[in-house]
Amino acid sequence: MNPEIQRSEMRKQISIFVPMSDWKKIRHEAARNRIPMTELCRRWMRPELERLQEGRQASHGN
Repeated sequence: MNPEIQRSEMRKQISIFVPMSDWKKIRHEAARNRIPMTELCRRWMRPELERLQEGRQASHGN
């Protein structure tokens, strides 16, 4: 996803429920990388979001 386009789009928040043990692992990984948990989750989601965006562009190209 183009970061400049992403910044100009309206943003929405999502939340998910995970077991506390998973939450602690995510928190630890974020701390290890010295980034917020939100940023870690964005990084994990980015490849799939890019794949979805590519599929959307391909379907509009027909």
